[in-house]
Amino acid sequence: MKLLACIIILAPLTWSCSIAYNQKENDLRTMPLEFGGDFSIMKKMGDFGGLYKMDGVVKEGFLIFKDNGYSWARLRIFHTPNMRGPICNDLKTTIILAKKAKQFGFKVLLDIHYSDTWADPGHQIAPSAWKGLSQDILKDSIYNYTKKVIETMGNAGVLPEMVQVGNEINNGMVWPTGKLWLDGGVVHWDALTELIKAGINGVKDARNASYIPIMIHAATGGDINASTKFYTNIIERGADFDVIGLSYYPWWHGSFDELEKNIRFLSRKFTQDISIVETAYYSNNWYPEPSQWVLSDQPYPATEQGQYNFLFKLAERLNKIPKVNSVFYWKPDGLDIPKSKVNYLGRSLFDHEGNALMGISAWKDYND
Repeated sequence: MKLLACIIILAPLTWSCSIAYNQKENDLRTMPLEFGGDFSIMKKMGDFGGLYKMDGVVKEGFLIFKDNGYSWARLRIFHTPNMRGPICNDLKTTIILAKKAKQFGFKVLLDIHYSDTWADPGHQIAPSAWKGLSQDILKDSIYNYTKKVIETMGNAGVLPEMVQVGNEINNGMVWPTGKLWLDGGVVHWDALTELIKAGINGVKDARNASYIPIMIHAATGGDINASTKFYTNIIERGADFDVIGLSYYPWWHGSFDELEKNIRFLSRKFTQDISIVETAYYSNNWYPEPSQWVLSDQPYPATEQGQYNFLFKLAERLNKIPKVNSVFYWKPDGLDIPKSKVNYLGRSLFDHEGNALMGISAWKDYND
């Protein structure tokens, strides 16, 4: 009888302690999780006659995203793009997009590709204007170019609220000088970090810029070892930045559990906030075939409902980790316009006719 009494007395205490612990965890998130998208091709879509529709009604693309809970516009910039297909984001185009985004109340994350074309883990090709430069001259070029871009945007009234120095640079940037893994197993941490620091200093020294948070972006969403090694090495060498940016595509970067494990570890180890700065999911009944690059099984069917479920669950997972401040959908604005030469990948949040899919409202529904 005494044992039973103890159990009856202790049970409510244990339950109340659990409630207090959970409440304490929730209290650690001082700012709400924010949602954004990479809208770098929206102008191109409009230039080729593309129309965005919500519930069958044609609307301004930025307004549709704003109405569905998006508050950040990620805009990329190439050094000297050829303007063909999606390689269309020179400084002039980026400023036009930024003006439109700010008109609808968006904050701008500027994504600087230090290349004339795509910069990603497998491609970090130096701009033609920088080929053959020595390390010191290349550092000066990165610094001056970055500073000029920020100052020009500031003069145009569209100073970004955050700047991303490099795009998916976990294997380096501005190859070959800034390539991390060289032949013979040599690892170029010092050279890479010097280039990163040149870009960071270019942002900080822009004369018309007040303090702008800086993001460093790695395509290592579910890989705790690669993430830790990359950020530890550049931080130890003096890279001073504010946000860890990760890409997370489940067919490349693992399961939700692997992503959460990585983010929780990074949250404890480093002082920076964290953003999932690229993610997406298929809605057209296609999903990448298993290969050596695919780390996990398909979390949801590649359908319109599956796309919605993926985004809702991702927001749910990220919101549990207070240092995660934002999540961005990559290429949510894609339309099926063959003459634009911009491939429609089946990961857009619009169907072939420009109608918004249900996934566009997943993050708003989660907040609601």
